[in-house]
Amino acid sequence: MASPMFEKIALVGIGLIGSSLARVIRREDLARHIAIATRSASTLKRAEELGLGDSYTTEAKEAVRDADLIIVSVPVGSS
Repeated sequence: MASPMFEKIALVGIGLIGSSLARVIRREDLARHIAIATRSASTLKRAEELGLGDSYTTEAKEAVRDADLIIVSVPVGSS
């Protein structure tokens, strides 16, 4: 089996788009580690319950540290 394309992918925002990406990344074995960041503690908890990632945080800077690929999927105008 080929090794994953990325060591670490960070997903900032884990709504419908981010969670769909997380599932595909996991299914296709594209990364050894999926880091998930979102501002909402309840959304983060749900992502963890669903097993969407390997690490979870409400701090984007923590999730993106040492990431090979960063995917931002937040609503337009979010700050």
